Amino acid sequence: MRLKYNSLTDNISYFLSLFLIVGFSLYPKDFSKFGISFSGIPLYITEITIVSIFILLYLKILFNNGKIVLKIPLKLEFALFYFIFLISLFTGLFLYHDLSFVLRQSALFYYSVFFFLVIMILDDIDNLLKLKFIFLLFFLFVNVIALKIFLNFFNIHILEIIGLKYVGLAGERYFYISLLLISEIVYLTYMKKSVFSVILFINIIILLFVTFIYGVRGNWIAALAAILSIWIFLGTIPGLKRELKNFNLIVLLFFIIVIILGLFIYFNKIEIPYSLYKKVKGEILSLFNIYTRYNTTPTVNTSWRFITWREMFNEIKNSPILGFGFGKKFISQETLNLGWTTGLKEGWVEAHNGFLSFLYRSGFLGLCIFLLIIINFFRKVTKFLKVCLEEKIKVIIVSLLCCIIYILVLSIFGVVLEVPYFGIFLWIIMGFIMIIINYYNKGTEGISRSN
Repeated sequence: MRLKYNSLTDNISYFLSLFLIVGFSLYPKDFSKFGISFSGIPLYITEITIVSIFILLYLKILFNNGKIVLKIPLKLEFALFYFIFLISLFTGLFLYHDLSFVLRQSALFYYSVFFFLVIMILDDIDNLLKLKFIFLLFFLFVNVIALKIFLNFFNIHILEIIGLKYVGLAGERYFYISLLLISEIVYLTYMKKSVFSVILFINIIILLFVTFIYGVRGNWIAALAAILSIWIFLGTIPGLKRELKNFNLIVLLFFIIVIILGLFIYFNKIEIPYSLYKKVKGEILSLFNIYTRYNTTPTVNTSWRFITWREMFNEIKNSPILGFGFGKKFISQETLNLGWTTGLKEGWVEAHNGFLSFLYRSGFLGLCIFLLIIINFFRKVTKFLKVCLEEKIKVIIVSLLCCIIYILVLSIFGVVLEVPYFGIFLWIIMGFIMIIINYYNKGTEGISRSN
């Protein structure tokens, strides 16, 4: 009876998590809004899911005589992390008296709970089928969004005809497209030559095109950083030399294709769509002009960020150790003086730099503990990769590690860790990696016992 009940709670928790990941993949921002509030505090689907899974896991523990084994690393680091969270929370409640805003800013802490929830939900699985199912759905749904953007750019609206008119309308879809792009590049290096590898190669070209034309500079900088990290991982982890050679070949092919297409368009005098020309021109100009000489959107955004970051950092000097706590509203007076009205109506603005926001709210102590979690996590995982004997496991973990690098780099340029449809994926991916490592260790333990 206990086994059946535990299986039921695990399955419900799994499908709740699956529902959350798929929902965010298709409708990022709109899906997160639950449409109701509690005591004036708006409720989001993320928070509802966290509470529901917590209740299910509590019932699982209750009906299992309180026995549950958590093979979760970094317990000390997370304990310090949540200790800082409590200090920032009570500081905010005591000083600013805005419960809704305090809880909104503290999300960058409590979304980390997904790291534990993922491990608790999936740690008992005997195979990776459930995990593979999540990856498969993510691959299918994000590719639908990418293909829709690609076709719509050339005024081809086939997907709208078949009932996908409202899929992926939110502007945050670039995040999921880049995660998929990074994963596919790593997986392609592992695949043997076949028709599927050709299809995957073409799919990656489409994803690269969509990533570039999206016009979010921080996004493709983060994507490039992740792709560079692929090259570093493949070159430093034992047993992946073949994948490194394949990766170098893939990158070379991408460059050759771009050059051939460019020459073909030039010599045949083919007129590319003006919208594409304008997009490419704006992105290239933004690389060489940080400020607003050419008045492109990326250069304007960059100027605003640099001014805001400098002003926020100067304010942090007044409370560097523990920060100001959650709930202190910040707005850049210098940007307002220059004519930008961002945040004027609300009376506050995000800095669009997750690490700086962390510093502002929890001080150097909070930021250092967060970085300690990330650094020690990478240390443990890379240590595992050096002793792991299964090449496929290594490739999967490398792809997930590079996705984490992408999220962290993107956090430098945007509001990522604080929003549900971005922030939870850092912790979910970290949880996935631990599930795969635990699965491998269980298999090796079984083999050693049989011998």
